[in-house]
Amino acid sequence: MLSRISIPVVRAAMEKPLSSNAFLQFVPKDMSARRRIEFMAGRICAARSLREMGVGAEFPLPVKDRLPVWPSDVLGSISHCATMAVAMTARKTRYCALGIDVEPLIAPNVALEIQQCICCNEELIGMEKHMPCQVRSLTLLFSAKEALYKALFPLVGQFKDFHAAELCEFDVGSVVLRLTHDWNACWRVGTKIRVRYAWLGLVVVSVVCIPANLWRK
Repeated sequence: MLSRISIPVVRAAMEKPLSSNAFLQFVPKDMSARRRIEFMAGRICAARSLREMGVGAEFPLPVKDRLPVWPSDVLGSISHCATMAVAMTARKTRYCALGIDVEPLIAPNVALEIQQCICCNEELIGMEKHMPCQVRSLTLLFSAKEALYKALFPLVGQFKDFHAAELCEFDVGSVVLRLTHDWNACWRVGTKIRVRYAWLGLVVVSVVCIPANLWRK
């Protein structure tokens, strides 16, 4: 189940008296105002997605090692930026990994600074054959790799940089990333994973959904 919400909507709700928004007491107090709003927006999306599945869960989800703790039979992923928050949930019987990322269009000057950290020149050239705008191409690559990392991290438990996967295929609405080295004994070099994406104005949402039968412990 996928859910999204506008950050301004959450900001307006959080400006109302706490008595009418009692759940806001669960927002960590040590966060900045901006971060608190984005945090709550993501948790609202997660709660909506779980509710649509018919799953009850503690709000706004406990946290362990800086990651949300989902109900035992559920997988989930949350992402947010300055304008939007998204969350996705599914049953573990259907999927072994989920990852979602929402990314605003990277500013041109920032794109120049971070390009080498995100991808090699061949990846960007390959992407630009299908998506002529370099900034959009880089933003999509950034987001797709973030979604892949978020999907696999709970399974491999290791930090990976952006060069741990590379672009190998492009279709309208999806890209395929290939692992450049072994992430663990199950996720080997050469493994290909499809990442679906959609542009919502100047924001791209990337999603990884790996079926349960593809992961063997």
